Amino acid sequence: MTSPEPYPNVDAADTAALYALDALEADERKQFEQVLSDSGELTQAVHEFEETAAVLAYSALSVPMAENLKERLFQRIAAEQVGPSSALIKLLDFSIAELKQQIAKLSWSLMPGNSGAEVATWQVDKGEREVAFFVRKASGGLFPNHAHASGETVLVLDGDFVVGSQIYGVGERVSSPGGTSHQPETQHGCLLFCVSSMDDEILDT
Repeated sequence: MTSPEPYPNVDAADTAALYALDALEADERKQFEQVLSDSGELTQAVHEFEETAAVLAYSALSVPMAENLKERLFQRIAAEQVGPSSALIKLLDFSIAELKQQIAKLSWSLMPGNSGAEVATWQVDKGEREVAFFVRKASGGLFPNHAHASGETVLVLDGDFVVGSQIYGVGERVSSPGGTSHQPETQHGCLLFCVSSMDDEILDT
């Protein structure tokens, strides 16, 4: 019997396994089937491989889903698909150290809403009506309840940032689409870098 060679240096038994797993290209599969028709032994080997593959799914151990996996996946998708559209979004590619260096150059003021949080504007895109700014809060507590006119992305530079039931730490991003509102919080204080709309609205003061 001539050994088929769909892949270099792969013998008939290995090719039979690939055939059983439907891992051969169409032309390789056709070539192997020509050899298969002349070999009862190889046909039996393929049949045994197919039986083994059929029970693998039932013999594998069940692995529980990681806590908050679904929520984190949706947040990751949101971070990639929802958010600011202007050139300011590129500022999020700066390292945390580089972003922190900007803080000393900026003027800080209290954020509306009596939350004790402070805000400092870094850059503004008037054409897109978007703004890049820093927010800091020295201790735990709520931020103002606010509505997003367009997408917002927040990068945690220090501390923790809580949105809903999810706690975000240093280096993590949170994106919110336009037309939504929320009231995030921090457990122990935080420093955030944000890119959002100039038309966001504080819902309570």
